[in-house]
Amino acid sequence: MRAYRGRKYEEREWVARQYGAPSPVHVKRSVLLRIGIPDAVWVETGTFKGDTAAFLANQSRKVYTIEPDNTLFAQAEKRFLGDPRIQVIRGLSEEVFPSLLSTLNGTVNFWLDGHFSGGTTHQGPSDCPIREELASIEDNLDRYDEVVILIDDIRCFDPSVPEYADYPDLNFLVDWTRKNKLHWHVEHDIFVAKSGRDPAIRATGQISRMTSGVAAEKK
Repeated sequence: MRAYRGRKYEEREWVARQYGAPSPVHVKRSVLLRIGIPDAVWVETGTFKGDTAAFLANQSRKVYTIEPDNTLFAQAEKRFLGDPRIQVIRGLSEEVFPSLLSTLNGTVNFWLDGHFSGGTTHQGPSDCPIREELASIEDNLDRYDEVVILIDDIRCFDPSVPEYADYPDLNFLVDWTRKNKLHWHVEHDIFVAKSGRDPAIRATGQISRMTSGVAAEKK
């Protein structure tokens, strides 16, 4: 009942913002489910309370979730104790990625949501370690048959705003995807980069304008 009330509150706030970012949690999870590669490994940064890791575990063969905050890590470790589908890793994503990603192969989905967002979320040396995370992914791309990378809170990727000074801008993300020959688009405040032919192209013959108002590069 509490979860239902929380969802309805999120939806009312979203409507009041005229559907502006951020989208409700259940909407973002629908994006993960629709765009993520089925039965692939998921790597999540920013475990928080573990709700997204639990959701992803029902859609995949394995979830690695990384949490640097000691209290949140302990809570998540206790929650998922005995669940072989979920491995909770304590540490900074930029420090964990080099060793973890080199052990993975096949198809891999990434949910990058480990940037500092206030409250009880962890504030590390950088508020947004996305540059280091993407560098580690790039170092291991040849190991993966197919990859999907989803980056949350794309509205924050504007370093001209003082509170987001540690974030790269959208151009950095676009340049990175182009360099690595990935398709990209933005929807529901999520930056999506993926290998293979984009389903939006398969369906329409061109990449359509997404709900965020940011259009993907035409091929």
